[in-house]
Amino acid sequence: MIWRILGTLLALTLLSGGAGAQKKKKNKKDEEPITQTLEVLADPPAATQGDSSRMVFLVSPLSNRGLLSQQAKEALNFLRKQGRGGVFLKLRALVAGRGDARRVTAIVSEQFTEWKLVIPAVAVIQVGAFALEGAQVQFEAIVEDRKTMNPNGVEFVSGKPVMKPLAEGGDINAVRPLLEEALAALPASLLAVTCFVSSIEAGAVLEQVMAAKYPGAARTLMQAQRATGSGLAHCDGIQKRSSGGAEKVILTGTVIGFGGEEKDFQLAEGRMDKLLHGQGGKLLVKKVYSVSRSVEKHFGVVRLVEGVGSNEAGFAIEAIGIIP
Repeated sequence: MIWRILGTLLALTLLSGGAGAQKKKKNKKDEEPITQTLEVLADPPAATQGDSSRMVFLVSPLSNRGLLSQQAKEALNFLRKQGRGGVFLKLRALVAGRGDARRVTAIVSEQFTEWKLVIPAVAVIQVGAFALEGAQVQFEAIVEDRKTMNPNGVEFVSGKPVMKPLAEGGDINAVRPLLEEALAALPASLLAVTCFVSSIEAGAVLEQVMAAKYPGAARTLMQAQRATGSGLAHCDGIQKRSSGGAEKVILTGTVIGFGGEEKDFQLAEGRMDKLLHGQGGKLLVKKVYSVSRSVEKHFGVVRLVEGVGSNEAGFAIEAIGIIP
């Protein structure tokens, strides 16, 4: 009898142990796997501040290797090397594809986060085309160097558009004299020059015209829109100031606007003013980009472009402020 009872207890113990092991095994198997969470990228700041006496101006070379992501990363790597350890304050991304504008900002954030560098302000503008077929993006950069480069600071020069109706068939050679006229209105010496033209088909010739006048400047040339009804050349520049003291300036990204009524223009301007005042500054230079000239009734001179970063937006404002 005693041996029978002991045998029963032993069997129950073995069964209990096996069930427990199965239970533990089952629980471990039923546990939800740990999922990997991706780091949320920080957005570029709406504006940054920099010392104008230490600003240098760079532009990335055009490339047609790969798609947008590869071209953008190669361009940013080039600029990082050229920046020589300086702080990137502002990037203006010029993109040639309609769907690419929204992606560029994310690529910039990803790269600077990976490099553990402060993300600069970013302005995204969609243009018609570049001189190199297959090129989708080009960056202009403002970097704060470690040493003084411009003892008296810099001046941002806004040029006036030169326009002329083209003959039937759109003679591309007619763009050259327009570009020469636009450049002639700018100062003799520039640190950087940017030109929007109506046709880039004679791009090599137009680049030679820019290089002949400003051989040492960071030069950017692009076709403003895919199709224009008249010849156009519109150039802006940046030069060293010859006198006075260097100032601390505010560099903004783009504030995009929707609609074409007066209240829409005022709303966008109000947002830009609020941005500058929040940085403790006031407006120095304002640039307006638009897909049509209809906004000139409010803003005056605008820079015609293909898009401003959103398919629904019709114009964008980019500003440079000064801190008194």
